[in-house]
Amino acid sequence: MLALLGSLSGTLGTSILGGNYGTAPRPGAYLVLAGVWFGLVIGFAVWRWAEISLPMAAMTVVITWLGWETAVNVGVQIDQLWPLEFASAYKSYVTGLVAGAIGAAITWLGVAIPVPVLRRSCAAAAVTATGAVLGLLLIPATNVFDSSAILLLPWQAAVAAMIGFHLPHTHCRDVPI
Repeated sequence: MLALLGSLSGTLGTSILGGNYGTAPRPGAYLVLAGVWFGLVIGFAVWRWAEISLPMAAMTVVITWLGWETAVNVGVQIDQLWPLEFASAYKSYVTGLVAGAIGAAITWLGVAIPVPVLRRSCAAAAVTATGAVLGLLLIPATNVFDSSAILLLPWQAAVAAMIGFHLPHTHCRDVPI
């Protein structure tokens, strides 16, 4: 279910990115709504399936959005400040890997604060690694196909699914077959 909701937020993020409030390479708020859609998915997930309060879910939305903005800003910094002596192909992969990991790690933190079961190192590692690996789609794929959907859909779907995998499943009950 969370992978589906992550795909939905990735689709919305591709269609309605939101404005940029800043000029690269300076820090700013970039593609604001793309992060808000994903934050709403993650906030809903912890509210619904981890059964936390609405204020804690709202905090998760904000932290997830901040994770998005931090990842974008780190990506912009790496992209703009990359030393010229290295090949630009490496820059693309490093940018995607680092930004993807940072966005996923901060998203994990936003969920782990209100949901104790997610405070395990295996959950943190799985979510962060998923974000890092799918962050590799950032530059090469989005430049070739000229669509942010190449990154947003799989990244948001997979990170959301990985969080869902580690959420407590209190709504599932053992039922005799």
